Amino acid sequence: MLELDVSEHEKLQALAQLRSQCPAGDPQLIPALQRLAKLYFEQHRYADVRRVLNESLEIRIAAFGESHFLIAESFAQLASVEAALHDHAAAIALLRRALKIAEAYRSERPMPLAVLLNQMVEVLFADNCFAEAMDHCKQAFDLLGGNIHTVTPEMMRTRNNLAALHVARGEYYLAARLLKLNAQIMKGDGKAHDLAIATTLNNLSEVFRLQGQFEDAWRQAVKALWARRRAVGRKHPLVAQSWSNLATIRFDAGRYQAAESLFKRALAIRQAHSQSHPALHAATLRSLAEVAKAAGRSYEAETIYRQAAEIYEKAFGPNDPQLALTLTFLGRLHIDCGQHGSAQQVLARAVEIQNGRGDVRDAAAALTFNTYGNLHAARNNFEQAEAFYGRALNIQRDVLGGDHPDVAATLVLFGDATLTRGDHGAAEKSYRKALEICRKQLGEGHKSVAEGMHRLARLMVADNEPDRAIELCGAIRKKHARMLEQVPELNADVLGTLAEARMALVHFDEAELLSREELALREPHQQARPGESLPVLSRLTKLYLRREQYEPALAMSQKLVALAERLHGANHPNMTPTIELFAEVRIARGDAAAEAAVERTMKLRERKFGADSDEVSAGFEHFANLFHAAGSGPLADEYFSRASNLRDRHAHALFV
Repeated sequence: MLELDVSEHEKLQALAQLRSQCPAGDPQLIPALQRLAKLYFEQHRYADVRRVLNESLEIRIAAFGESHFLIAESFAQLASVEAALHDHAAAIALLRRALKIAEAYRSERPMPLAVLLNQMVEVLFADNCFAEAMDHCKQAFDLLGGNIHTVTPEMMRTRNNLAALHVARGEYYLAARLLKLNAQIMKGDGKAHDLAIATTLNNLSEVFRLQGQFEDAWRQAVKALWARRRAVGRKHPLVAQSWSNLATIRFDAGRYQAAESLFKRALAIRQAHSQSHPALHAATLRSLAEVAKAAGRSYEAETIYRQAAEIYEKAFGPNDPQLALTLTFLGRLHIDCGQHGSAQQVLARAVEIQNGRGDVRDAAAALTFNTYGNLHAARNNFEQAEAFYGRALNIQRDVLGGDHPDVAATLVLFGDATLTRGDHGAAEKSYRKALEICRKQLGEGHKSVAEGMHRLARLMVADNEPDRAIELCGAIRKKHARMLEQVPELNADVLGTLAEARMALVHFDEAELLSREELALREPHQQARPGESLPVLSRLTKLYLRREQYEPALAMSQKLVALAERLHGANHPNMTPTIELFAEVRIARGDAAAEAAVERTMKLRERKFGADSDEVSAGFEHFANLFHAAGSGPLADEYFSRASNLRDRHAHALFV
């Protein structure tokens, strides 16, 4: 810091001396002003940069006129300041003015025009204007000769930008080809700058990550980290970005502890620059919250999300899109925890922010609408859910194209909603289209393809086609064996669907073996993610009941109740099926505690459906039949009587 202060003092002294020798507005002042602006920019003192650059611009206009190419350069410099402050609209407006001037010099100065076009591409990309960015990128490419193998630094920058745009459109294979070419050229060029090398390697790493090639992604990201450290030192924000990239790779591979450690290294650097780069500080906190959420530390995740939201709101105001995105992540956490009231509160505000942006269409808005749709689906409001999914899908198709993996993800949500309301045909159509997109853009070996195949297998079980489900699950286990080893959650899901299919075919021994194998994969995560173990525990309980193996059935049902209470809370209506199954086991065993379990179930039904609902009377009849089958005549008579009285009240109310 002392060196920077000395350097600033020297530059200010030189400028003051020039001012004393030159009249106001003399072009001789411009080099000194430019050097001072560069220093301020490196110190992230953007208000000072803007002041100095505006003075330089005024001098240039007075000396050379408004159409001189140096005016375009000044506009481009000011655009860099606005981009650093995340004011993309202001940066784009300045660059449009610069390009208008530079176009007049196209034939005699093509390289500066190409540089401006690339700068515009990068700002448009940051603002999610991918189609317009692609047009400008192609113009830059043509200006630079139109040869994809050209070795100049600006063509390499153009290839990087073009690759980033292909990634945005889900065309990962095209991006990888461009980035590998850049990396190959740089490897043979001893003069290539470390920062340029790092940019290419990071982009290539990101493509590998998106394709699920985590080890390849890790190797490229590590090389990029060392290149950046050589160029800017250990504590620069760019180095923090490299640590964050490495953390994201580990996170996507399910290695949450390693990811958390790496994100904390990024955070340590970004906290030191939080005044000049609050958005990066908040973004790293949000990533740490995602790790805490994945590890089952929901309370900690909520606290960190709120810290990130406070930073965004303080730095950028109450209507900032990144604030809306952070609230969206927080809302998703509340949905996963069954806290629908809290989710409604934060998601309603996120939607309000997105709606207030007018016709702005980007990935952040789509994610907010999708998450709000998830909340409606969790509350069984499927029409509202599908309406929000539709808004998200329209945005994604406009911004990203119809074959982007994000479109596939939204189609899956559509399928889930239509399946839950019983439209299996519409669900299958959505699932198959999503699978087609993933195969096209990500390749047959990608995790999303295996997930899509499993989704269809699960649908086949629901459609009473267990043989087809078993065949499809077998194909998944054969084609994606290595991936299933690396992703135990997906492996457990496939085993669960196979077990359900075997149960439907009354192959109980095979169903038990598969369920036990699934449970072994899920048990290490039961405390952190109890919801994942509930279906297998429920299935095993029902299997033992059907075999009349009441002791293991009781043990499983007790474990099921404990995990469900951890997830929902003891008196949440979502506990109803769990307590009902527990009551069925108690009745089958002839336990004295059976009646208490039944009464608890009925109270939950009343809370969920209302005391006089048909669901409550049906519950009384269901338990009456179970008591009758178990030889408990008095209790059977009591529950038949309660069901009859409730139905009589309904009939009387209808008659009146």
